Amino acid sequence: MKKIYLLTSFLIAGFGFAQINKDIKTGIITTVTNEKIAAKDIKWDKNGKASFLNASNKQMEDLYENSIKSLEPTEENTEIFTNITNEKPLDPSVKKVIDDGLYRPMLPEGIYVTKQEFIDKAPSQKKHLSKRGLYGFEKPVLEDADQICFFFDEKESKLKNVFAVVQNGILYFNIKAILDIKNRNKNDRAQDSDNPNSFARATIGGNNYYYSEINIGNVWAKGLALNSPLGAAIASPKSGTITTDPYSNMTAMNAYKGIVWDSANQEFNIFKNCKDYNDFIKDKSPEDVQECTTNQPDNFRVRKAIEKIK
Repeated sequence: MKKIYLLTSFLIAGFGFAQINKDIKTGIITTVTNEKIAAKDIKWDKNGKASFLNASNKQMEDLYENSIKSLEPTEENTEIFTNITNEKPLDPSVKKVIDDGLYRPMLPEGIYVTKQEFIDKAPSQKKHLSKRGLYGFEKPVLEDADQICFFFDEKESKLKNVFAVVQNGILYFNIKAILDIKNRNKNDRAQDSDNPNSFARATIGGNNYYYSEINIGNVWAKGLALNSPLGAAIASPKSGTITTDPYSNMTAMNAYKGIVWDSANQEFNIFKNCKDYNDFIKDKSPEDVQECTTNQPDNFRVRKAIEKIK
């Protein structure tokens, strides 16, 4: 009878360990001393030793199966797992957003009214904002991926006179704030936007710079187009005829220009033209200086350069 009992106990124990020593992605290890460990990438060797990343201290550790009471597979975002690691569970909707490929610096969410609030990472307002398009009587609601937008609050008032917005983890700079002399490099004069209350999404970023592209033009050239018949005369691309609509010509004088928020100098730097971009990049990444065959730099190459120095 005693032999049958011992055999039965051995079989139960063997079955238990067979359930334990399987490679799993995340799980809770309970030791024989009842210590609970939140573990990742649990792998077993042929000698019954489990190697894993301890999610609490971020260190690789080993345990033999005779020191493990149980191993419960679980998801990393479950409450039982995060209670051990002291990390806040990630909202599933936020995780979906993070996985969409857009750049997100994950700064505190909200409205940064002033430059100092942005520097301090301390938004003073938190409102539900609707991201809208620039054109049309009823501004269409836009997706996170859209580059340029307006923001409206719950009272359908357009957001104005602020520095930046962070929503869904995405950073948007206000165009008026970018062009403000208090916020930009002193050499970036005479730049103007047709939509100063719009916002531009930061598409690249790091510890040194946040990069975006905004549709702006030279204010003096626009003034010439508005006030001079000669400056306003342009050829219609369809008919080849000459039009003297000054507002059409003003819009045509705009171009999407790269801008960076320089974290060290706490100011915006606007790449007004190719030479201006070269002056910025030459001492940071000399191989990315451009030949300037046109007035504006190649923005594709600008983005690649910013990726290196961000």
